[in-house]
Amino acid sequence: MLTAALRVYHWDRRSSSISSDRLEDAALPALEPALAVYRERVDQTRGQVRNAARRALDGLRPDRVEPVVKLLDDVATYEWPSSARCAERRVEVFERAAGRHPLLEAAAATELLAGFTPPPADQAEAVALLYADYPEFHRLAAFPADYAAAALRADYDLAQAQALLYSATRVTVEAGRDFKHILRYARLARLLHRVERIQGEPGPRAARRRRRRVAPSPAAADGGYRFVLDGPNSVLRRTRAYGVDFARFLAALVRLGDWRLQADIELRRGWRPFVFALSSADGLGVGAAPPPEFDSSLEEAIARKFGRERGGWRLVREGAVLDVGRSLLVPDFVFHHQDGTEVLLEIVGYWTPEYLAEKLGKLSAARGVNLVVAVPRHLAARAGRLPATVLPFKRRLLLRDLLPRLEAFRQPRAGR
Repeated sequence: MLTAALRVYHWDRRSSSISSDRLEDAALPALEPALAVYRERVDQTRGQVRNAARRALDGLRPDRVEPVVKLLDDVATYEWPSSARCAERRVEVFERAAGRHPLLEAAAATELLAGFTPPPADQAEAVALLYADYPEFHRLAAFPADYAAAALRADYDLAQAQALLYSATRVTVEAGRDFKHILRYARLARLLHRVERIQGEPGPRAARRRRRRVAPSPAAADGGYRFVLDGPNSVLRRTRAYGVDFARFLAALVRLGDWRLQADIELRRGWRPFVFALSSADGLGVGAAPPPEFDSSLEEAIARKFGRERGGWRLVREGAVLDVGRSLLVPDFVFHHQDGTEVLLEIVGYWTPEYLAEKLGKLSAARGVNLVVAVPRHLAARAGRLPATVLPFKRRLLLRDLLPRLEAFRQPRAGR
C-alpha cells in the first residue's frame, strides 16, 4: 500500500466530494520505461534502481512518479544481509577512523575500507557493502517478467483509493449479494460494524420469515444489506490508524460484485468531511481473483457429495440470514424439500477459542428455525445445549449422518 504522503486525489469543496486519482489510458506508455528499468537492473541497489525509474518516468505527471516507484518496489524482490555483520563492520571502521580523525585524503579512507572480502572496486562500492543492510543498498534480485503496464495501473488505482481511506471516519457499504464475504472481510480487517436490511421483502412470505427470524438470501433481496463501519474512529478521537484497516477491507471488497461504498473523508481536522463514493462498476481491482466459493474443505466436500438435489432435497449455498440478537448469522447451507420443509446447516470447523465462543453464542440465539449444527466430536457435548440438532463429525461430514437429520424435520408433517 501507499503511504498517506503519496496519495493523489481531487476534491470539490462546493459539492463536498472527493475522488482518488486514476491513471488514464494515455498514461500507460509512460509506465513502460520504468518497468524496463526494474526488469533490466537486477543486482543493482534499490537506490540506483529507484533513481533510474524516476528518470524513466519523465513523461508521467510529476505527482504520480513517487507512488508509481513505490508500487514497482513493492512488486520487486530485494535481497540484503540477514546477519549483524554489517553493523559490526561499521563499528570497526568508525573505531579505526576515530584515531586518525580527520581523514582528509582519499588514500587514507581507502586503507580503512580495505578489510572487505572481496575487496570493493571503489569507495562507492565500499560504502554500499558497509551499509548493505540499509534499504537504500538492498539489491534487486528479481522482478516478475509478466508484470505489465495494465497491472501497474490497476495497482495504482486501487492503492490511491486505499490511501484516501486512511482519512475515513465512517464507511458505508451497500451490497446486493456476497453478503457473507463482505461480513468476513470486515472481521478480518478488524472493523467494528453493524448490518441492516435496506429494504424488506413484501407480502405474506415476508411475514412468515419475520416470525421465523430468517431473512432471504441477499441475492434474492430487493435492496440487499447495508454495512456501517465506523468503530473506533467515532470513539477514539478519530485515530488515523483505523484507516489502514479500511484500506485492507477495500482490497478484499473489490474482488466482489454488486456493491456501493461511501466514505466520509476528513482531510484536515476541523474541516467538513468530504464524500468519497465507489462501486463495483468503477472497476477497481481488475484481474483480482474472486473469493473462494467455500470457506473450508468441509463445506466443499459436503456440497460436492450432496449435489444440487438428493432425495427430494435441494441444496442452496448461503441461502438465508438469521437474525441473532444484535448480529446476523449466515448458515453455510439451506436444504429445501419439495414438500416445503426448510432446514439450515451450519458447520463449526477447527478454529480459535475466540471464534468458537462467538459462533456458539450466535447459534444459541437462533430460535424458531430448523437448524442442524455440525461440530467436531469433542465439541458435541458443549453444542448439545444449543437450540438445534447436533451433528458430530470426526474429520468430514458423512451423508449417511446428515440425511436422517434432515428427514427428521419432516416427520411431524407426515403424521398430520
